[in-house]
Amino acid sequence: MNAERHRWADKVVFPNKSERECLHCGLVKVSRREFEGGRDVYWTEFWRGLDRIECDGTPACEPAREVASA
Repeated sequence: MNAERHRWADKVVFPNKSERECLHCGLVKVSRREFEGGRDVYWTEFWRGLDRIECDGTPACEPAREVASA
């Protein structure tokens, strides 16, 4: 099995979240923080395009394949 590992770009920081994009496959890792019930709550989401990926852990890196034109 020759699986690629994610290669994360530099973090882009916003007031309540940060985002990193995989340079291989374009997956976006969003780390969020909200204040709830007297404490900070943290969680991570993964997005590909406009689609949120529901998963446990980090999804596999699936680099886009180039299509050869005929």
